[in-house]
Amino acid sequence: MKNLLVILLPLFILIGCAQKPVVVSTKPSVIKTEKPQEIVDIVIPEPEVLVEDEIPVEEDLSSKIAIIYPSKIVGKYAKSTLSTVSAYLLFNNMPFVVETFDTYNENSESILSELNKLNEKGYRKVIALFTQNGFNILNSLDESKDLNIYFPLINKSEIYTENENFVFGGISYQKQMNLLESLSSQRNTMFYIKSYLGNKLKDYYLNSFGESIIKEIDRKNNKYKYIMNDKRMIGSTVLLNTPIIKSSIIMSQLTAFEINPIRVLSTQLNYNPLLLKLTQERDRENFYVVSSISEVDAFIEDYARLLGSDIQYNWVDYSSLIGVNYLLKNNESDFIKTEIIDNQVNYEETLYKSTFYGFKKVSTN
Repeated sequence: MKNLLVILLPLFILIGCAQKPVVVSTKPSVIKTEKPQEIVDIVIPEPEVLVEDEIPVEEDLSSKIAIIYPSKIVGKYAKSTLSTVSAYLLFNNMPFVVETFDTYNENSESILSELNKLNEKGYRKVIALFTQNGFNILNSLDESKDLNIYFPLINKSEIYTENENFVFGGISYQKQMNLLESLSSQRNTMFYIKSYLGNKLKDYYLNSFGESIIKEIDRKNNKYKYIMNDKRMIGSTVLLNTPIIKSSIIMSQLTAFEINPIRVLSTQLNYNPLLLKLTQERDRENFYVVSSISEVDAFIEDYARLLGSDIQYNWVDYSSLIGVNYLLKNNESDFIKTEIIDNQVNYEETLYKSTFYGFKKVSTN
């Protein structure tokens, strides 16, 4: 399913602010004056303001962007990525064309089919919302070799490619783990949910923290007594590799069972103000979270929020913002400070502490 979004902001400005074309009417107004023995007709043209229905605008091929994605796998990211791209272009007052190409899954036939379509339509700048499996297929296709492609979900360290036209925007959970490890009490407990990301975070955790107590959380089980009944956790450092809802429940249970961890830590997964609404202040008294999202201009945040994306807390949306800026302006911007080095977005990991009203930066120097 393909959606075509064509937004021409200068057109709105022309219609709303510019002088309208003035057309002299062929229908005269007549004023009659009398002279002896004759009547003279004086014809005064009456101006009439007309607004043209359409103003032809030439398509700017430099601002054509394709977004290709498998909706079955990453459908939740596609809409917000489209909103982020649109917000960026509106903020920069640029006419543009954005079109989405849905491969549905990451099968080679589906990817090749949609790739051929976007090539036929003249797209050369592409945001590809693929996992590593989809990337491996795309990387093997000749049809992708001449395209400038940005991968918001993939970190360069996770793949292999020789294509210099590919740029990667995935955050480094390993770097986030390394930063969190500096807060460890050397007695550590990790909670995680078995999944593709959960298993990967578990490996990163073990690389940084070493031997620890590992607690696997069942997605469908909300009975935590058997998990919390473990005195080894008392006074330890707890790390949450769990989604926000599960994390909020775990934090409340840690309080209820008087585990009293020295600190509760989390990666990017729980850098979200929703966590503050789902927990009590005492549950997150010693809660620390690391984020790879840097500050941007407040106006672009407002544009994005109005269109349905969140570049302040959602790292995929923030990655997509960097991606569209790279594709259109070669990553040169006054309001995006995050750089791209050696075809990988170079995020700056920042540590935050939970407060009553939100998250506060913590100095790590």
